[in-house]
Amino acid sequence: MDTLADNAEIAGRFAVVANRFCSVVDSASSMEKTDLLLQIYRILPKLIDEAISLPDVKLSDSDDPIEGSGQPAFRARGRQSEQEWGQLYNLLKEQIADWDRYWQVFDPTEDKEALSGTLADDIADIYRDLKEGLVRSEAHQAPPEEIIWSWRLLFYSHWGKHAMDALLAIHFRLQNGAS
Repeated sequence: MDTLADNAEIAGRFAVVANRFCSVVDSASSMEKTDLLLQIYRILPKLIDEAISLPDVKLSDSDDPIEGSGQPAFRARGRQSEQEWGQLYNLLKEQIADWDRYWQVFDPTEDKEALSGTLADDIADIYRDLKEGLVRSEAHQAPPEEIIWSWRLLFYSHWGKHAMDALLAIHFRLQNGAS
């Protein structure tokens, strides 16, 4: 198989798991918090595994970044608006209710003070970073290499930490079976 076909297969495999995650989030308003978090808890390890497996692809010269942003042009076109993100965040915060807030250290190798985190923010940020690649892929508006590049960059620079934090927080919420 050639690299182009390989990248299309890799992007497709990642998209299947990303779509599962986004579908659960899209259904959040009709789910109880325990069911919602249990489904996310089951998908996150698969999503993280697929993200770690994304290859370090190089963009072609025709994929020039948006001037001054360092981002490929397709990235700006598939982005969820702040208003849309805020609506999703508020919905998740309402659904998760008293299980939303948790405590953590930002970098466990450096930091000693605990910070407050929120599952609604983690889930909404993961959703936004995955959804933009899915939208571009489904509309065939970007080649697989660009989408892989974006998903990989966003995993290592942003949503990967959210996924790890959410996984740990959900683990303890479900383990403790609080209210």
